Amino acid sequence: MGDTLKKDKIEFLGFEDEEKRKVGRPKLADRETKKKSIIIACASFLIVILLLIFGYGTLFGFKDIKLLGSASKRTNNKENVLVDEIKPIIQNVVIKEKTARKLYLTVLPANASNKDLRYKSSNEDVASVDSDGKVIGKKEGNAVITVNTLDGSNKETTFKITVVKNAEGKCDFKSLTKNNDSVDYNIECNNASIKEIQYKISDGKYESLNTKKNYGTVNFSKIQLKDNVTFKVVYYPNNSKISKYSTKNLKINTTTTKEIKGSCTLDFKDVKSNSLKYNITCNNASVTKIAYKIGNGSYVGIDPGYMADTILYEESDVTRVIYFNVDYKVNGSSRQKTITKSNVIMTKNKESKQ
Repeated sequence: MGDTLKKDKIEFLGFEDEEKRKVGRPKLADRETKKKSIIIACASFLIVILLLIFGYGTLFGFKDIKLLGSASKRTNNKENVLVDEIKPIIQNVVIKEKTARKLYLTVLPANASNKDLRYKSSNEDVASVDSDGKVIGKKEGNAVITVNTLDGSNKETTFKITVVKNAEGKCDFKSLTKNNDSVDYNIECNNASIKEIQYKISDGKYESLNTKKNYGTVNFSKIQLKDNVTFKVVYYPNNSKISKYSTKNLKINTTTTKEIKGSCTLDFKDVKSNSLKYNITCNNASVTKIAYKIGNGSYVGIDPGYMADTILYEESDVTRVIYFNVDYKVNGSSRQKTITKSNVIMTKNKESKQ
C-alpha cells in the first residue's frame, strides 16, 4: 500500500516510475525550439527600433530623417523655374579697337533653374563674342550681339556694339568770350553727349542753363561780370550712364591770386558680392560728404569721418553697379570738389576684382 501511494504521487507530478529526473527540475527545450525563439526575439527587437526611429525619432534627435524613397520622390518632383526676362544693364556698348569688354545682363527670376545663355555676333569681323559674353572689338564699325536663353523659355535680347578707334569720350570748353553784358561759350565733344551746362559767379552755387547746345550766349548783369565766372559741362562719355564734367573759368578781375592746392582720391579694394572696401586719401583737403548707391537705388550717406571702411550690402544673383560720390574742400578754400567713381558688383558665384 505504501508503494501504491508513492507511485500515485509520482504520477501526479507528471513523472513515470522509471524516470531518472528528479521531482521539481524543469524540462529543457530542444535545439529547434531555441532557434525559433531567438529569431522571434530578434525580429521583435528590430521592429521596436524602427518604431522608435521613424515613429518617435525626436526622442533621439532624428527629427530630420527621411525615407530614401520619399527623398528621391521630392528630388524628382523639383520645380523647373524658367527664365522670364533677360535685360541688358547697358545695351549700347562702345569699345575701343583691339580691346575687350564683358556684357552684363539681368536674368529674372533670380531663382531660375538654368541661367545659361548663348551669345552670337552679327558681324564677327567687327566684334566677336565668346560663350561668357566677353566682346572683343576687332575693327571700327557696328555689330549686334544677340543673346538667347537655353532653358527652353526662348527669351532673347540684343546689345548694340560700336567699335571706335578712340573710345575715351570727353566734352570740354573750346572757348569762353566775355562781352559787355554776356558770355559766349563753345563746347567741343568727342565721343560723348552733353547732359547739362552750368555756370556760377565767384564761389556761389552753380545754375543750370535750359539748353544742351554746345554753343550759345548767356546774359549777365554788369555787376556779375565784375567777378569771376565759371562754366561747367556735365557729359556722358561712351554712352555711359556715369557722368563726368569739365570746367572753365573766365577770370574778370585782373588781380591774380595764388591757387591753393589740395585733393582727395578714392580707391576700391576687395569688391565682393556682398561687401566693398573703400579708402579715401586727402592731401591738404577735407571730406565733407560721402554717399553711395547700388544700381538705380537711392544714395546712402556715410559719416565723412570714416575715410576708410567696409560697405556691406545684400547678395544678389543679378550683376549690379555701385556708385560712390565724395565731396571735399581744399583747406583754406570754400570751393567744393566732387569725386565720382563706380564699380561692377558681380554675382556671388563670380565676384569682381578691382
